[in-house]
Amino acid sequence: MSSTAPVASGWSDRATVVNPPLIVIMGVSGCGKSSVGQGLAAALGLEFVEGDEWHPPRNVALMAAGTPLNDTDRAGWLQALASVLAANQAAGQGVVISCSALKRSYRDVLRGGAAGVRFVFLQGSPALLEARVRRRRGHYMPASLLHSQLATLEPPDADEGAITIDIAQPTERIVDTLRHTMSSFEKITLHTGPDGRACFRSEAVALPEGKPQAMLSALMPSGGLQLRHSPVGFRSSFHCTETPQWVFILGGQMEIGLQDGSSRIFKPGDHFYSDDRLPEGAAFDPAVHGHWSRQVGPDALVTAFVRS
Repeated sequence: MSSTAPVASGWSDRATVVNPPLIVIMGVSGCGKSSVGQGLAAALGLEFVEGDEWHPPRNVALMAAGTPLNDTDRAGWLQALASVLAANQAAGQGVVISCSALKRSYRDVLRGGAAGVRFVFLQGSPALLEARVRRRRGHYMPASLLHSQLATLEPPDADEGAITIDIAQPTERIVDTLRHTMSSFEKITLHTGPDGRACFRSEAVALPEGKPQAMLSALMPSGGLQLRHSPVGFRSSFHCTETPQWVFILGGQMEIGLQDGSSRIFKPGDHFYSDDRLPEGAAFDPAVHGHWSRQVGPDALVTAFVRS
C-alpha cells in the first residue's frame, strides 16, 4: 500500500462496533503506535497499554541485538496481549493497545482474546518510516529491524474491518480523525437503488451523548417492537419492505439475498435497517424488486423488528 491512502479508510461493513471499544494500534516500527495510541486513549477516556512493555526479556535482548523475532518468539507476547483484551472486555472496559500485529495470524490471536477488537493500521512510506526510526532515541529496537518488519507485514485484508490511516500528517489530526470514527455507530441499510433493485449501503451514526465508556446516539423515535421466531428451514420469496424498520438478530443466523445473486449473513448481535421499499408507481416484479431472507445454520432464527 502507498502512503497516499485516504486519511481514514476501512470502515468495513463486516466490522463490529463494540462499546466500550477495544482498539489495537498496529504497524511497523516508527509508524507512531505509541503516540497515536496514547492520544486516542486520552481522547476516548480509556486506558492505554504499551505493547512493547509486554515483551519478555529474551525478546527484548534479541531485538536489541538486531535479531528479528519469529512466530515462536512472538507467540507468548501476543497471547499476553490477547489476555489483556479479554480481561478488559470481561470487566466491561475499553482499552487501547499498541502492537505491531504484523501478520493476519497475529491479529487472529488478538481477536481470539475478545470479539470485536478493532485494528487501526498506521501506514507510511518506507522512507518516512526509516527517517522516524533513525530519529528515535531510547528505544531498544534498532533501525536495522525496520526492513525485516516491512518484509513480514501483511496489511489487513478488507474483511478484517481495519481502519487505515496515512501517517504523513500530524499526530493530532490522526487522533482527531480516529476519535470521530470511533465515536460512531455503523448503520447498514438495505435500500432500493436507482435501478429499483435492493442493495446494501453503510453509513455512520454519530454517538454524541453519554460517556466515553458508553457512547449514545441521539434518541430516535420508534413505532413499536415486534419479535419473530423462524424455524429451521424457513425461507421467504422475493419481497419488498412495506414499513422501514430496524432488524436485530437475537439468535440463529439470517441470510439476506439480492437480485444480483449476492447474499449476506447476519449473526447474533448483528443488525441492519430494512428500507427496500417498492419504487413509487411501480408494480412488483419478482425478477427485479426486493430481497429474500432465510434461516441458516442449526438454530432457529430469532429477530426483533423495531419500526421507525
